[in-house]
This record gives sequence, C-alpha cells and structure tokens, in this order.
Amino acid sequence: MTHLQFYILVAIPLVGILANTGLFIHLSTRIDTLGGRIDTHGGRVDTLRAHFDARFETLLGKLVEVDNRLTRVEDRMNIR
Repeated sequence: MTHLQFYILVAIPLVGILANTGLFIHLSTRIDTLGGRIDTHGGRVDTLRAHFDARFETLLGKLVEVDNRLTRVEDRMNIR
C-alpha cells in the first residue's frame, strides 16, 4: 500500500464525517428557527383566543340584556 492509497483511504471517510456534521449543524439551526416561528404563532393564537373570549363575553352580555327586555315585555302583556 502506497502513501497515496493510505491517505485516500483515511481522507474519504473523514470528508464524509465532516460533511455529515455540517449538514446536522445546518438542520439543527433550521429546526431551531422553525421552533421560534411556531412559538410566535402560538403567541398569536393566544392573542386571538383572548380577543374572541372578550367578544364572546360582550355577546353574552347583549343576549342577557335582550332576554331581560323580552321578559319585561312579556310581563307587561301578561303572556306568561
């Protein structure tokens, strides 16, 4: 075995290991970025949920008010 064959024998796996390490680092960075984006969307969903909860409470208040008015109208007309 010559020196060149030995160097090729050692260099090819090392290049593969370095390439795979670089790919794993790149993928790890992309996954971390994706996790940050998901967290951002989670915050947006929480904001929307709070907004809809507030609107729902307002809507329920209006429905209770309409029910009270209808009850008074029924009492005046002796419908019950």
